[in-house]
Amino acid sequence: MERIETKRLILRNFKEEDYDDLYEFLEQRREEQFEAYPGITYENGREHLKYRVGSDEFYAMELKDTGKVIGNVYFGNRDFMAKEVGYIVNKNFQRKGYASEAIQAVLEQGFSNGVHRVYAECDPRNECSWKLLEKLDFAREALLRQNVYFAKDEQENPIWQDTYVYARLNER
Repeated sequence: MERIETKRLILRNFKEEDYDDLYEFLEQRREEQFEAYPGITYENGREHLKYRVGSDEFYAMELKDTGKVIGNVYFGNRDFMAKEVGYIVNKNFQRKGYASEAIQAVLEQGFSNGVHRVYAECDPRNECSWKLLEKLDFAREALLRQNVYFAKDEQENPIWQDTYVYARLNER
């Protein structure tokens, strides 16, 4: 993975030293409505770090001025010269433009390296997420009805959720 620098961020591979910052933003999502990390503890959270350290699909979102990792951008490989983008930002740093800045930089790098299409999926109830995608010129392509679940009810039945699919094409 290529390191990317923006005005305020360094986007890079995760390192072992990033664990406390990673745990901080994942733990905030323990009971989150969207992309939750239920049951995460300081001990078992290390599995999330191992996965990210060993992957070229996760960018650590590091603040240039402090070195703090405030989130991550997922830029996963898909078929047909496509990528999937996803993101998490520490709640203490949301609504400051960091996600937009990071995603735009990753998109520019991907498109300059031959990526044809980048898509993202989000819960229709997550207005902040889909508005961010629209701000970044992603087009809503689909509403998938009850296509995924991330939790189960007391009887172990899936709690189904809908998904919006957004995409942006390389216009170069």
